[in-house]
Amino acid sequence: MRKCNPLPLRSKMLRRLTPLILPGLLLVQCAPAGPVTSVPLPEKARIQKNAEPVVHTQAQLDAAFASWTETAQNPINFRLEGELKGKWRQLISESTWGEYARRCTTAFMETGQVSLTLEYRDYVRLRAALRNSAFRATLSADEEKVLQLVEQRVRQTLKPGMSDVQKTLALHDALVLSSRYEAEGGCNIADILRGGSGSCEAYSAALCVMAEVAGIPCRVVTGSAGGPHAWNLVQLGGKWYHVDATWDDPVIGTGARQELSHAYFCLSDAEIARTHSWNRAAYPPTGAASAAYYRLTNTYFTSFDAYWRAAMAACRRGEKSFEGYLTTYGSPAQFQRNMQRAASATTPRQLRWTGPDTASGPIILSFGH
Repeated sequence: MRKCNPLPLRSKMLRRLTPLILPGLLLVQCAPAGPVTSVPLPEKARIQKNAEPVVHTQAQLDAAFASWTETAQNPINFRLEGELKGKWRQLISESTWGEYARRCTTAFMETGQVSLTLEYRDYVRLRAALRNSAFRATLSADEEKVLQLVEQRVRQTLKPGMSDVQKTLALHDALVLSSRYEAEGGCNIADILRGGSGSCEAYSAALCVMAEVAGIPCRVVTGSAGGPHAWNLVQLGGKWYHVDATWDDPVIGTGARQELSHAYFCLSDAEIARTHSWNRAAYPPTGAASAAYYRLTNTYFTSFDAYWRAAMAACRRGEKSFEGYLTTYGSPAQFQRNMQRAASATTPRQLRWTGPDTASGPIILSFGH
């Protein structure tokens, strides 16, 4: 399958949530792709003489882009002032527009006027269509079919009376359980909803539009996590949280079973920054909440014994696995010793577990029923 145009950003980091006993789990990395170009054009006539708004800083430009792309505005016209005129190439770079578009054609005048024509990513156009019926009428026949498929998936997934947190969790779980990650897979929503597989760009785009259908504010974040990567920011209860459905859907090797994870659901900036990097100035900050998902679901534990009791209760109920956050995890060896100490005649004969490489974090314990 084709490679996507690269998502902007920078560093190399390895995934921190790794298997300890369960074999065959591969680290997720998004494959880099070929270059995307911003091509200067000579057609100055199409630039408005007094283009608005006036932009003085990169922060203003980032905020304006977020607003313009909510309606998939095209072309985008504005004017740079002062020293920014001589820095327009750096300002109007892929780090500014790459979240929203695959390509950008730029026209610039010495007076500071700028006109951009964007080839928007699919989620931007579908999101705009949900907000504006007139824009929806401009979608292609295939785009309309994809949007209807998204709406159908959301209707099938959500139940009346759900809170926004429950809706987001249900959409995240449905996407992870019905999809398979492929580093060089398709980049579009259609790839992952129709074909059942895709890249991180497809995961984040699909979740963004699904959240929009559910009435939950959501953005796609482009950054780096062991390579170019994309994930989401969702707004719940007036606060923003990071959600990385791709990293909650690990690639499992032959002979192993995939377990649904929430290690990257509702994280703060500080938490996800352990493994991800992004241009923070271009996105809203999160709160300082720690392990928000596990606190919300009462699976946050400060002692191994409490975690073990809850896990064994889940086993007796016939559940296949148990996921919880343990602040006293310590290390893989320590957790192994604690399990051996706590084991009894009623303990399942086969236990597989996946844990962090830090002193605390989420642990998935799988039972061999």
